[in-house]
Amino acid sequence: MATAAKKPTSAAQWKKASAGVPLEVPSGNTALVRNPGMQVFLRKGLVPNSLMPLVRKGMTGKEPEIKLDDINEDQLEAMLDLFDAITCYCVIEPKVLPVPAEGEERDPEALYVDEVDFEDKQFIFQWAVGGTRDLEQFRKEQSNAVERLRGGAAMASEA
Repeated sequence: MATAAKKPTSAAQWKKASAGVPLEVPSGNTALVRNPGMQVFLRKGLVPNSLMPLVRKGMTGKEPEIKLDDINEDQLEAMLDLFDAITCYCVIEPKVLPVPAEGEERDPEALYVDEVDFEDKQFIFQWAVGGTRDLEQFRKEQSNAVERLRGGAAMASEA
């Protein structure tokens, strides 16, 4: 017995489906975000070279989840930069802009990535690379990571 063939999705419907979804972040704010997948981040050069070994390890699915204890100080700084880059790339609305170069004026109407809560950037990153994994568990476990990163604030200001 033949089954009824489904019609192919039109290009317009396909594009609309990838136009973004609302995502509530830990601060309580909601953003329209897209989730293009890790391959897009790699192709666009958003992943720093120092993090490539960790990314490869995570993408194989054979290794246990990467923990912050596995990351050295250089990789930690690169991870913070990656959080910023992913936030700027994935958040469609409100548009999040990179931090302007020193000496450049800021648009008072714009939202810059350094004005987004760290926990929100971390959450967006996890959502973008982890897809629909259990985000509630992530929220519970992120407090330890946040404390460690706050302890490294002096390191970031030395750069």
